Amino acid sequence: MAERLLLGLDVGGSGGRCLLAGAESGPLRVAYRGWRHPVAPGTGGLGFDLDLEAIWSSLASACRELLDGAEVAALAVTGMRFTTVVLDGDGRALLANPNRDARAAGEGLRLAAEQGAALHQRAGHWPLPILTAPRLLHLAAAEPAVWRRAAVVLSLPDWVSHRLCGVAATDPTQAAGTLLFDLASGDWDADGIDALGLPRSVFPPILAPGTPIGPLAAPAAAELGLPAGLPVVMGGADSQCGLLGVGAVEGGARAAIAGSSAPVQQVVTRPRVDPDGRLWTEPHLVPGRWVLESNAGPLGEALDWVGRLLYPDAPGPAERLLVEAAESEAGAGGMLSTLGAQVMNGRELTVPVGDLTLSHLCSQDDAASRRHLARSVVEGMAYALRANLEQLRHLGGNPEPALRLGGGLARSGIWCQLVADVVDAPVRVGASADATGLGAAICAGVGAGVFADLAEGAARIGRPDRTHRPGERNASTYDVGYRTWQALRTARKGSGELAVQNALPAVLRAGAGGALTAGPATHRPRILATADLDDAGLAALRALGEVSHASFRTAHRLLCGPELVEALRGAEVFVTEVDVLDAAALRELPELRVVAACRGDAVNVDVAACTALGIPVLHAPGRNAEAVADLTLAFLLALARKLPAALSFLRDPGIEAGDMGRMGQAFGSLQGHELGGRSVGLVGLGSVGRAVARRLRGFGARVLGFDPKLPREALVRAGVQPADLDELLAESDFVSLHAAVEPGSRGLIGAAELARMKPGAGLVNTARAALVDEAALADALRSGHLAGAALDVFSVEPPGADHPLLQLEGVLATPHVAGNTAEVAGHQGRQVAADLARLLRGEAPLHVLDREALRDFDWSRPRPAPDSAALAALAGRPAPAVSDL
Repeated sequence: MAERLLLGLDVGGSGGRCLLAGAESGPLRVAYRGWRHPVAPGTGGLGFDLDLEAIWSSLASACRELLDGAEVAALAVTGMRFTTVVLDGDGRALLANPNRDARAAGEGLRLAAEQGAALHQRAGHWPLPILTAPRLLHLAAAEPAVWRRAAVVLSLPDWVSHRLCGVAATDPTQAAGTLLFDLASGDWDADGIDALGLPRSVFPPILAPGTPIGPLAAPAAAELGLPAGLPVVMGGADSQCGLLGVGAVEGGARAAIAGSSAPVQQVVTRPRVDPDGRLWTEPHLVPGRWVLESNAGPLGEALDWVGRLLYPDAPGPAERLLVEAAESEAGAGGMLSTLGAQVMNGRELTVPVGDLTLSHLCSQDDAASRRHLARSVVEGMAYALRANLEQLRHLGGNPEPALRLGGGLARSGIWCQLVADVVDAPVRVGASADATGLGAAICAGVGAGVFADLAEGAARIGRPDRTHRPGERNASTYDVGYRTWQALRTARKGSGELAVQNALPAVLRAGAGGALTAGPATHRPRILATADLDDAGLAALRALGEVSHASFRTAHRLLCGPELVEALRGAEVFVTEVDVLDAAALRELPELRVVAACRGDAVNVDVAACTALGIPVLHAPGRNAEAVADLTLAFLLALARKLPAALSFLRDPGIEAGDMGRMGQAFGSLQGHELGGRSVGLVGLGSVGRAVARRLRGFGARVLGFDPKLPREALVRAGVQPADLDELLAESDFVSLHAAVEPGSRGLIGAAELARMKPGAGLVNTARAALVDEAALADALRSGHLAGAALDVFSVEPPGADHPLLQLEGVLATPHVAGNTAEVAGHQGRQVAADLARLLRGEAPLHVLDREALRDFDWSRPRPAPDSAALAALAGRPAPAVSDL
C-alpha cells in the first residue's frame, strides 16, 4: 500500500512554503515563494497591509510546483501570528494586516495603561499594537463605516483555510494572539469582548488543531492542483506548529525555531503567566499543554543583513557568513556583538538596535580578520538564545536537558554546534528545518485519520534527525563571553534608548519605502502579454489581473497595425517585447492604460505618443545583462586563447593522424594568454558593463572603465579603474563595448580610435553595431594591428556570408544572440510585474520611461486626451521599429 501523503501550507512573514510529508517517511520536499507587504497609506511607515491575492497566487504556484502529480490525503495551514484579516459578509477583505503592522499604537498603549495586567493574566499577552484587539478598536474609531460592515475576524492562516473550503474558523493558538482569548477556559473571552464594545458575532468558532474544517472547494482545488473534496484540516500558529515539527510536546521540552525571528519556548503542563509581563503564555497544539515563550530577536533577518553587508557577491550571504565564522576561534578574536540579538520583554515593542565592540589592534595583522567579525555576530545570537532560555527557566522550572532546534538556521551544522557549545546542552535538530510546515502536515494527518493524535504524529515524523553535543574545549571561553555579553547589554540600556531614537526615523523611511501614500491594489486590470515569460512571471502577473498570454516565440507572431489593434481591444495593460505600437494604434485603443516593454530600450513603442495620452511605459533595463555579460566573457576568453583559429585547426583537411609536426606548429602559433593580469577596457558601465566587470574580477584581470554619463565614483563602485577613452584604448589588451547608441556615440570606435589601441589587442562588441566603423575595423584586422574581434552585432542583420569581416580568420561572429537565453524570460517578467504591482498600489514604478505620465495617472478615470496640436506633432515623428541597430 502506498504511503499516505500530507500537505502543510506555511504562510510566513517573508514568504510561503508548501511542504509535502509522508506519513511514515516524514518531510519529502518543499516549494517556496517570497512576498513583501505593502506599506499602508498615511501611516508614516508604521502600517502595513497584506496583499491577499498575491499571497494566494504565490501559494497556489508553489503548491502546483510541489505536488507534480502526488496524491495527498489532507492539508492544513499554519502561518505567522498577530495577523488580522477582517471580512465582510461577501468574503471581501476590509482590513488585512501582517504582524509588522503597528498603526494601532495608540489603542495598544491605552489598553496597557488601563488594564494591561488584567489582560495579560487572562490572555497571556501584555497589550501591544500588533495584537488584534487594538487593531479592531483602531478600525472602529478611524473608519466606523467600514467597521460596521465587518462579518468575521480571522488570522492570515485562517483566511487561507477559509479560501480553501469556505468555512470561517480559528484555533486556540491563533486566537491567543488577539488579546481576546481566555487561557483558563480555552475559548473566547466573552466578557472582555463586551467590555471593549466589540461584537461577539465577528469572532469565529475555535476548533482544535487536527479537526477537519471542510472539504476543499472546487475553485481552490483547480488553482492549487489538488482534487476537490480533499479534507482541509485546522492547523495552528507557526511557533506552536514548529514545536510539533521538532517533537516538543511533553512538559519541560524546550525549543527554538530560528527563522526570521527566533521564538524560544518551553512546554508546561499548566498555563503559567509571568507576573512581570516579559514572557507570553499561549496554548500548545496538544491538549493539556501550554507554552511559555520568549524571543531572541530577529536573528535570521539580522544574519541575512550582515551577510549581505560582508559578502555581497556570495550566492548565499548568510551561509557564507556562518562558514567563515567557523574559521575563527571561540571568543571571536576579542569582538563582541549584540546585532539582531535580544532578550524579550513582552511589555515593550521597540526597534532592535545592537552594538559591535572591537579594537582593530586585536587583529591588525590578520589578513583574514573578517572571520572574527562574522564569528562575533553568530556568537552574540547564540548568547541571546541562552539568555532567553534562562528567562524561561525562571518561570517554567527545570526543563529537559536537550534544546530542540528548527527553522532556517537549523540547516547549518555550524550554527547548531555553536548553540550547543554556548548553552552547554545537547541540541536536537528536527527532521526538517521547515518545522512549522511539518507541524501543519502533522495536523493534516490527524484530520485524515493517519495519526491517532498530534503527539503520535510528532513522534512518528517530527522526531529529531541529529544531535549536536557541547564540546568541553570552549566551555570556559563561552561562560566568560556570555557574562561579558550580558554586562554589555545592561551597561548600554541608556545609550540603547538613544540608539533607538536615532534609528527610528530611518526605520520608518525604510518601512515606508519612500511611498507613504501607497496601499493595497484595488483594481485588477485586463492584461494582454505577448512577451516571452516564464511560469513565475506569469504567476506574478496573474496575481495582479486577468491575463491572456501568447508568447511571440511560440505564436510566431509579431503584432502591428490593425492586427495589433484587434488583439488589444479591451486590454488595459500590454506586456510586449517585439510588437510595434505606434501613435495610430494608440489612438484606437482608449482602454489601454499601461504599456510594459520587456526590453531596456523600448524602440518598438512610441513613447512620446504614450506620454501625450497619459500612458506610463514600463520597461526592463538590465533584463538580459547577465546573458550578454556571459557571452562577452566567452568572447574575451576566446580571443585570449585564440579559439577561432584553434577551433578550425584540427578540421584542416591537410592534418593527418599522428602528425606531430603540425601539433608543434599549433603549439607555437596558438599560444594564448590568461585573462589574469591582462587589461580589459569596458566602454559603457551600465548594467551589462558592470556585470562584465564583476565577472572579470574573478579572473584577476585589470579592468578599466569609460562612461561619460557616469561620475567617477560610480565607476569606482563598479570595481573598475576610471579612464578616459584614449587612455583606455592605449592600455587595454581587450576593449569591450557596452554603450548605448546616441548621437554622440555613433561611430565611437573609428579608424583613429582603432589606431590608438595596443598592437595585437582584441575588440568585443555585444552592444550595437553603430558604435563601430565596420570598414575601419576590417582594415585594422587585415593590417595585423588588431589580433582579433568578437562581434554579436552587424549594421545589417544578418550580414551576408560575403561580409568583409566574416572573411577574416581572427573574427568570431554570432547572430545577435548575446541576450538570447531562456532565463531572460524570467528576469523581464519579474521586473515588469513588480513595477505593475507598484502602480496598482499607488506607488511610483522603479522603471518607467515617461515619468511625466504618472502625474495624473488614475485607474478609475479615463486617460487624458491631447489637443490637436499635440496630435499633429506626434504624427510627424519617426515610427517605432522592432530593433534599433
